[in-house]
Formats: sequence, structure tokens, C-alpha cells
Amino acid sequence: MDAMEVYTRLDRLRKIRDKEVVLITVDNELEDVVEIFSRLNSRGTRVTEADIYLGVVAARASGWVREEYLPFVESLTDSGFDVSPNLVFRTLTGIGRSRIRYKDIDDAFWNAENIKPAWERTKKAWSLTIRHLKDKGLAGNALLPSDNALVTLTALSAKFPDEPFDQTFYWFVQASRFARYSMSSTSSMEEDLKEVAEATSLKDALERLLARIRFLPKVTPEDFMRDFGDSRSGRLLLYLLVQRNGAADWDKRGIRVGYDSDGLLSGFSPQFHHIFPKAFIGGQHAAELTNALANIALIGPTINIRISKRDPMDYVRRYEITADKLKQQCIEADLVRTPLDEFPGWLQRRSEALSAAANDYLAILRGDLTIPTVAVQEEATEHAYDAA
Repeated sequence: MDAMEVYTRLDRLRKIRDKEVVLITVDNELEDVVEIFSRLNSRGTRVTEADIYLGVVAARASGWVREEYLPFVESLTDSGFDVSPNLVFRTLTGIGRSRIRYKDIDDAFWNAENIKPAWERTKKAWSLTIRHLKDKGLAGNALLPSDNALVTLTALSAKFPDEPFDQTFYWFVQASRFARYSMSSTSSMEEDLKEVAEATSLKDALERLLARIRFLPKVTPEDFMRDFGDSRSGRLLLYLLVQRNGAADWDKRGIRVGYDSDGLLSGFSPQFHHIFPKAFIGGQHAAELTNALANIALIGPTINIRISKRDPMDYVRRYEITADKLKQQCIEADLVRTPLDEFPGWLQRRSEALSAAANDYLAILRGDLTIPTVAVQEEATEHAYDAA
């Protein structure tokens, strides 16, 4: 910029001092103030209810938002969990008061003497939750069907910090699988937070939460015949199976998928590779077969680009992808002997292998938890699958 442009911009900035700012003072209960502000602001930049209550806390706990809250949210992003400040605020009230409907929370909670202890518990719960998820190979929230599940998960971590994580993770996977927080999520979270608060043990809490889902059928081959792009819960389950097997990448280095020499990569999100590439299949088979989860392997970006549209009978040998590497992705060695016209049969066999592996994995996580057996209408189950 030349000198005149710099001067012009600085002059516009200086003139802000001359603007009139309208100040309206109201003397109402906190809930009424929130409603008034929300209506007055309806034509401006959207401000959520959480933003307003966060402002209340900022006024009552000087410096807390700037020095404690926002830096912690940023640290979550750095660790791979790119969640919104509003979601973190929900975990705070979920842990502090077992509620996320802010208007139902007593006014005293927003004072510094109550917020700060609850915040310390919330930070510890987040740190513990992230450590547990990373132990399962989840380096961030990118693969989660809904970040809202983290609200109940952190509440469980806060109340039962010393308990093993497998059964909690079983509930988490099932809640994701059946879209527990995809619709009417506020009601679902309120119900689940209440169950956690009233539970006498972790097992009691998890069985209460599982009963809320109502029906937990086993994973079927048809689940892996769904379009990988439409099934976020399916992608998550496929990823967990690959992580459980400690799958190595298909490049020559062969480092474990999602890892480098220093460990799990924060925020890692895998490449969803079509085992029989789309360009290779062309129009010979239906798109729903080409894009099925059973035709997906999880690998790194470098080898994915190299494989491109090659025939599996070619690229497996060319890049020396061993039988062990294939097995880690539930792929039999017969892949290199499968011509394109036999693709549907191969796909069916892999979907059966994946469903068997998934049920075995979930059974190990479940342990001695009692799960609901009450059958619900078929269309209700189908609706949950579609939502997931």
C-alpha cells in the first residue's frame, strides 16, 4: 500500500470513536435478559444461547474466558479435536450440573466460585477422554458421526475417572452407530446426563445409557454394503477394525495407519481407498457396489495417489502389498486372483468378514454389560441406520 492508502485506512479506524453506541439497560432475571438479547440480536450475526451465557460468566469471573476457557478450546484443536467452543461449554454444564439446557441451571452456577471448580473437573475429563480415544486409535473427532456424543462421554470420564474404558467405548460406538445424538440431540443428552448423574457405578450408568438406545442388533454384512460416503458410523467402525489389527500402510515404509515414528498423529484422518478403484470398474458394476464400505481400505495419501485406477491384480504386486497387510484390512489374499467380473462375489465375502470382525470386536468391548433385547419396529431401526 502507498502512504495515502495507509492514511485512509487509519482514518477510517479513528472515526470509530465518533460512532454512537446505543446502550439499553434492563433489570430482569437472567433468563429474561438472555431472551431479550436473543431477540434484539436476531437480525445481526447469529449468537447462540451458549455465547450469551458465556458472556454472563465472563462478567462474573473476570479474565476466566480469555485466560482459561478459550486457550483450552484452542489446545483441544491442537490435539486433533477441533470442537466448537459451544460444545465445550456444554460439557462444562453437563459435568457441573448434569444439564445442557442453560435456562434450567440455577443462576448461582454462573458465578466464579461455582464455575471454576466445575471447569477444573471438565478439563481433567477432556484430557482423560482424549487419552482413552487415542488409545483406541482415534486421533481426533473427524471420524465421529456426532461431536455431541462427547458431552456424555466426558461426563462419564468425570464421574468414573479410574474405571477401564472398554465398556464405555462399547456404549460410545453403539451410540454413534444408532445415531443417538443426531436428532433431538438436546433431549437425548439431557436424558443421558441424568442417567450418568443417578448411576451408582460405571456399569450401572452404561446399562442405563444402552437401554435408552433400546435395540442393539448385531452388525450384518448388509451394513458394510452401504455407501461409504453416506455412512459415517460405518466409516468409524471400519476404521476401528483397522486400528484394532494394527494395520500397516500399503507404502514401502509400512508404518501403522495413522502413526509416524513418534506415535499417533493428532487429527489424523485416513484416505478411503476403493480397493477396486472407481475408474477401473467404470460402468461395469453398479455405483452402489463400487462405493460400498466393503470396497474400502484405509491407507495413507501417498500410496492412494500411486494406486490411482490400477487393477488390484496389478497394484498389489507392483507395490509389494503383502498378504499380512491385506489381512489387517480383512482382505483375503485371493484379491490378486479376482477378475473384475467376480467383483460382486468378492465384495460379499469381504462384507461377511468385516461384519464377523465387527461383532467380535464389539463383544470384547462389551464384556459383562447387559444390553437391551426389546425388539422395536423394523422401520425404526432402519431409520436410525439411515440417520447414522
